[in-house]
Amino acid sequence: MRTLFGRGQATESAPGLTALRGPAFTAAAVLAIALFVSVLGSVVTYVRVDAAYKQQNALNDAQQQLAILFRDQLDEETGVRGYLATGQKNFLEPFYAARPDFARALDELQRDLEQATLTQGYPVVFDLRRSHMVWENQIAKPLLAHPAGSSAQSLLLRGKQVVDQMRSDFHAMNQLLESQSAMAQDAVRSLLFRAALLTDGLILLFGVAAIVADIVRSRTEASLERERAVGDTLQRAFLSGWDSCAFIDVGTAYVSAARHLAIGGDLFDVHKIDDHRCLLVVADVSGKGLDAAVDTAFVKYSLRSLVTEFDDPEVIVKKFNMAFIRSVRDDASFVSLFAGVLDATRHTLRYASAGHSPVYLRRDDDVRQLPVTGPLVGLRVEDEFGCMDETLAPDDILVLSTDGLTEARDTAGVMIDDAGAMRIIREAPRTPQGMADFIVDAVTKTSGGRIADDLAILIVAFGTLQKEETQAEQGLAAAAAGG
Repeated sequence: MRTLFGRGQATESAPGLTALRGPAFTAAAVLAIALFVSVLGSVVTYVRVDAAYKQQNALNDAQQQLAILFRDQLDEETGVRGYLATGQKNFLEPFYAARPDFARALDELQRDLEQATLTQGYPVVFDLRRSHMVWENQIAKPLLAHPAGSSAQSLLLRGKQVVDQMRSDFHAMNQLLESQSAMAQDAVRSLLFRAALLTDGLILLFGVAAIVADIVRSRTEASLERERAVGDTLQRAFLSGWDSCAFIDVGTAYVSAARHLAIGGDLFDVHKIDDHRCLLVVADVSGKGLDAAVDTAFVKYSLRSLVTEFDDPEVIVKKFNMAFIRSVRDDASFVSLFAGVLDATRHTLRYASAGHSPVYLRRDDDVRQLPVTGPLVGLRVEDEFGCMDETLAPDDILVLSTDGLTEARDTAGVMIDDAGAMRIIREAPRTPQGMADFIVDAVTKTSGGRIADDLAILIVAFGTLQKEETQAEQGLAAAAAGG
């Protein structure tokens, strides 16, 4: 991984080296403790956010099932009333169609409440089930059998009472779900906010320790340069949490354009799903600083949590979009996001690209851009994001980048854009890390030595597992021939 910040030079006289040992040791100890706390805090935050997100997901599903129940009950009532009013049996089609759906929706609602550990809703589900059975068996069926019978009016009156009770139950359940959903969202926001505060505190701790070491080493280096070095250390710790997968080679680069110590919103991640699949992510979160840190942590941990439940990137991005809109504090926040599931067994990449265009596939000397499949995340809850499948061949290389690549400008103000990015990728070495370094160098030279926007690059070469298996088979064959 390559991470670039400002660099300074420090000198120290020989007598100063003796005085350095105590403070340097203290600073190193503080840095080690801070790094340990940072990693531990990330793990704890991931576990807690994962649990809170699962509860939120179960509550969302429960609200959907409740809406289905209300619709089906209304369809049944309308069908019966239409038949009683006209005598036309075609009015009964919604009645017979809704009956099995109502029972299934009740069972799903019960399971969702169990997953959300919302025991307060159990009595309401029981009452709905009992009331529906009374309405169906003791009111609807007798009315349909004898629509003009002497007891029809009394049955209709009793049916209204039962239906009113069911609607009261629907209202009570809806209020309970909305209340619990709001509490779950507050819990997620609180967890992420505390994680962001911890990160901010660690930045301060790193800065203090680094300044102490800097004063001992040299009085000629400015405090700002030391803060950049601290930022380098922090950024390495933040971006180093991806998984290793046997069937891919990975190269990475991250270049910060910030002049001061700050956390940006660029993110890439590789998460191992199982022995033959992994999740590839690159994202660019709007904003900087504390809010961007909160949102970036939310992106990473939420996507890792979602992929444990859903293997379709379209579903993952859609559910993440709903969670992001409900959870972020700034309504103007949005995310440019690419999420793909790479399957080494099927040789496929299934991906959803939410407004994220700088993603390319290099095959031999040909480079092409993977199409965007949907809008940015965070605009509207009802947005659809689409999904596409890409068949991969051994030695194919995926280049995932944030817009710091395509929007970099030369000294005349002309952007590199997609055509320029594909040219750079085509000229780059085929090794993943070599390609990542080559792209950074090319952008830096084009920009006149100064990067104007943060740049995160993830290079994924597909086919390592197949190569190793082929070499192993060739070795066995050669051994057998020699024997």
